[in-house]
Amino acid sequence: MHLTGNPFVDAGLAIAARRTGRSSVESLSREDLQKTVGALHRNITKLKDFKLLADFWMNNPLVGIVNRDQKAKYEQFLRDLETGSLPTRSRRCQVCGRSPVIRQAVDRCWFPLAAGPDSDPCTLPWLGGKLVCADCLSAVVVLPLGCRNCPDGPYFVHTSEPELQVRAVREGVDALNTALAANTGDGINQKTPFRRRPALLEIATGNVLWDRSQPGHLERAPRSGATMISFSNSGQRPCFHQLHLPAQALEFIGAILAAGVRSTFLDWAQETRKWKRRGELKGWLDELCNDVEERRSIGPLLFRLVRSRENHRLRKEERKVLEIYEDVALEKKVRFDALQRVADKIHQMPIRYSESFIKQLGNLGSKRTLLDLLRDFCKRRGLKLTPAEVWAVHESPASEAASLLYLLCVAEDKGGNQ
Repeated sequence: MHLTGNPFVDAGLAIAARRTGRSSVESLSREDLQKTVGALHRNITKLKDFKLLADFWMNNPLVGIVNRDQKAKYEQFLRDLETGSLPTRSRRCQVCGRSPVIRQAVDRCWFPLAAGPDSDPCTLPWLGGKLVCADCLSAVVVLPLGCRNCPDGPYFVHTSEPELQVRAVREGVDALNTALAANTGDGINQKTPFRRRPALLEIATGNVLWDRSQPGHLERAPRSGATMISFSNSGQRPCFHQLHLPAQALEFIGAILAAGVRSTFLDWAQETRKWKRRGELKGWLDELCNDVEERRSIGPLLFRLVRSRENHRLRKEERKVLEIYEDVALEKKVRFDALQRVADKIHQMPIRYSESFIKQLGNLGSKRTLLDLLRDFCKRRGLKLTPAEVWAVHESPASEAASLLYLLCVAEDKGGNQ
């Protein structure tokens, strides 16, 4: 088997590989896949009791009371899928491109989000159903055997590397196996106070895959990064959320876990939730997700958060997260270190000058740029900067340089009496 690029199919292939003891999707055979379909069929009553199947299958009588008179037909469909005896026709699979495909077009009753008019993230809309081969269909059918749940439904990690994809689903497969043995679905649910992409980011920051202190962590990040996906196939408008984490972002997550500052993310979320009630910092967490996905500095966001506080202080652990982010996620340690030296020099000025500089820095507008402010203090207040320090400011977007410098100026345990 090979990865297809379709996240649902790839995750299903990896789940089958993990359940059958294969270390890579490329080691998975059709017989392994059919065996996994059989395992799903044998455990279908427990899966229904765990209330898992409704998020995967829509209008499927194996889930509940809908279309109950067709239950025998759906049972037979699963048996034929397990034995490889579904009728086929000579068309190309819309997922992997292979031929033949199963005779009937597949909709949401078996394939999550398939061919909805406005909700299918992996193919063109308004198709009325997917034409897929038995292997790709088997892969999506076995998804309930390896996805964990968050408030938005099942979630999984998608990568572009066959071996790492199997490693990425291990936690979900093992959690489900434990739940089946214990006859309780409690261990399948991942607790998080967030929804949508912020929930995925919070889950990612606690995932064993990136935690170097855990035995199950990945020795290296996938070269093209990884994508966290949550979805629900239930209801009239099924939902789909994804958060792409570049390889550098995954390294950043591992670094903050190793440094013991992962809880800072939760602190930020709780704080922005408080300010949101007052109409401020709206969408802060979504913007944080955008910054991580696009490898942008989180300085401007963190600046807004710090400015909303009464004391205008950046906490020690927040500074550590910011430093790791600039160093690991953005690979801009030289810039960060140069701006830290500038902040140190500002605090070495007489207190009336340093306080004036920081106040003006926190209120920069379009009429007064950061370079103008630095030039003024170098000329009138004796501030001395090296060419490297000036270049660190000049080569950065104005909002990033000003935000980062301000944060370093107001950081706790920096600049003497703070």
